[in-house]
This record gives sequence, structure tokens and C-alpha cells, in this order.
Amino acid sequence: MTEAAPDVVPCRLCTEPVAHDAKICPACGVKEPWIPDEPTINPHLMRVAMWGGGVVVLGLLVFLAGLIMFGPPAEKDERDHRPPASTRESR
Repeated sequence: MTEAAPDVVPCRLCTEPVAHDAKICPACGVKEPWIPDEPTINPHLMRVAMWGGGVVVLGLLVFLAGLIMFGPPAEKDERDHRPPASTRESR
């Protein structure tokens, strides 16, 4: 008599109602029209990856700051602004 209606969710592209088990949206034709409720990647793994990426970026920034501060001078033909040694010795 009364049939249980299938779970209906909005399409991720056109927002038309689509059956939860549909593989293609009948309105727009997009494949996999609904987004699953649960994440496909373990949240703990995502958190570890984000922290790891942050540590790598921080390490690169520290390395680049060290190169800028302690690296070779930018110009190779930079002049020495001290007086020549001969004038210092004659005093």
C-alpha cells in the first residue's frame, strides 16, 4: 500500500532532488550526483598531514631565512669601503 520513498538528496551540481543510490543525475547527467555524508579520508590522517605540511613549510622558511642572513653577498664585485692598508700603516 504505502511504499517507503527512497532517500532523496539534492544533486551536487544542479540541486535537483536525486535518489540516494543514483549513479547519474536525471536532470543534469552528472556522475555521482550526491556527496557522501562521511569523509573518505580518516580525519586523524588529515590532521597529521596538515601538521606535517606545516612543519615542512616552517622548516623551509627557516632555511631560506638562514640563506638570506648568512649566505654569500648578493654582489660579487662589492667594494671594500675600508681605507687601503698602506694609509693605515703610515699613521
